[in-house]
Amino acid sequence: MPYVLDSLDRRIIRILQQDGRMSNVKIARRAGVSEATVRKRLERLTVTGAIRITAVPDPVRIGFSTIAFVTLSVDLAQAGQIAAQISRMPEVRAIHLTAGGSELIVEAWFTSSDDLLRFMTQHVGGIPGVRRTATSHVLRTIKDGSGWVLPVVTPPVLQAAAGERSELADH
Repeated sequence: MPYVLDSLDRRIIRILQQDGRMSNVKIARRAGVSEATVRKRLERLTVTGAIRITAVPDPVRIGFSTIAFVTLSVDLAQAGQIAAQISRMPEVRAIHLTAGGSELIVEAWFTSSDDLLRFMTQHVGGIPGVRRTATSHVLRTIKDGSGWVLPVVTPPVLQAAAGERSELADH
């Protein structure tokens, strides 16, 4: 069951998305609540896994000028094993199990095109069960995950789930 955010949770998260290092006191001022409220909310949001507070490196500025998305068509029976093996490779930033034209999509960062070539030929190419790959070399990133801002409104499916939970609590 997803964690249902209320309007204060959303306000706190949006503030942190602008500056993840902001103090609880400053967040409280901007959100119009006490520091203790912010502290308790952040504790609950992090403990439940609703949010993670991390540093997001800029790949180009730290020397990873080659970013690639690799789609992999794999034997379905081995998809989990293949995904686990690829996820352990240090170049891999994200891996997704997908439906559609391929089973896996990998995002990986490299210091050069030669490193990408080595990754594809020496690592991915040798994994049993990988049938086909297609690589897209990123020319420029327009918006990455750190640029996504939490929408102000709660999706209807989560509103319904929150309503069901409150009805259960009333009984």
